[in-house]
Amino acid sequence: MLELQTYKNFATSEIPICSNQRFRTIFRRHFLIHSHQSLGFRALLHQFCPHKNNHPLAFVNPKHCSTLKPIDFSKFYQLQSAFGNFGGSLYLDGKPFPYSYLELSKPTGKYVDRTILKAINLLSTKGFIHYAGNACSPGLQFPEISNSGHVAIDDANNCGVQIINVQGMPTISNAVTIPAEPFMNLEIRESWKSFEDYISNMSSKYRVRTNKVLKTTENYIVQPLSIQQANEWIPQCAQMLGHTLKDKTLAISPNISAMLHAFVKTLKEEFKIWGYYKDGTLCGFITAIESNHGTYAMHLGLTDEAVEDSLYQRMLYDVIRYGIENQSQFVCLGRTATEIKSTMGAVPVENSYLFFTKGKILMWVIKGYKKYFHRTKSYQIRSPFKE
Repeated sequence: MLELQTYKNFATSEIPICSNQRFRTIFRRHFLIHSHQSLGFRALLHQFCPHKNNHPLAFVNPKHCSTLKPIDFSKFYQLQSAFGNFGGSLYLDGKPFPYSYLELSKPTGKYVDRTILKAINLLSTKGFIHYAGNACSPGLQFPEISNSGHVAIDDANNCGVQIINVQGMPTISNAVTIPAEPFMNLEIRESWKSFEDYISNMSSKYRVRTNKVLKTTENYIVQPLSIQQANEWIPQCAQMLGHTLKDKTLAISPNISAMLHAFVKTLKEEFKIWGYYKDGTLCGFITAIESNHGTYAMHLGLTDEAVEDSLYQRMLYDVIRYGIENQSQFVCLGRTATEIKSTMGAVPVENSYLFFTKGKILMWVIKGYKKYFHRTKSYQIRSPFKE
């Protein structure tokens, strides 16, 4: 249960606790950066490159890594332009890709001072940081990077730092490549004509676990939430998502309601929302995107009681059920909770963040973080199926 509380949301990433003093000392000494600036970069870098105690990469069995198919690019671009922090387009090797101004928010908690987040957001909105895509919609599209070992970036606003999430771990001469948490992806087998086929394909150990979760949560009633009535359920779901993420610092819009409205308005029927009710009370919700023959799990919110009842796992199983019944080729379960999702048959999709900057000092800061602070942690990737 502790793992669930650490990895509650798979559409965003959290910033863990780190030694501020050590970071300030090293970088103030070597790079002459003011205290508040070093803290800002610590928060920014930890957003995309988690601390050693929480990083789920360095897989025990990397040969089981998967790839992730993107959604339709035109639909992806429409979604990005609907977000309030949409910035425009930058060009990677001559190909356009939308970018956003990075937004960090912290509903509550103690990890990073709110004033530091405001400073980072101010730098971003002034055009200092450009993020390719949007951090609140990860895994939907990855820019195509050439194999030349060098990426040409044409950014009309000439910002200080560009951050690009790509699949794999490319070596780029003009960027710093830092591993990110894997996306967990379940390939749907042709023999799975129903959710029961999926369960029966598991070994006895994992089949028992799955049935136990379903039995424990059978008193929760799941109902699709209508996008035509979004104004009724979005406020409650936004509050629930904020509560689920209450102790996390996230690359997600402070206005969660507006973010959910952007998904609903742009994706319409492709955006699926399920509410979970107990005794007539909404206790949780999960969203997913159906696009390009795949299902992508996105946002999840829970009450404290629902967490204790293992509703988190039940929601993931229901997304898998939906993917199978609607003949999806795969179900992406998002980031975080790597081991839990591997017990459901999902395998990791290796991805990384490329940090680009023309500033020598900024490049030294990023390289210094990677060298002195970034660590990977091995996780045991489970294989729940018989063969």
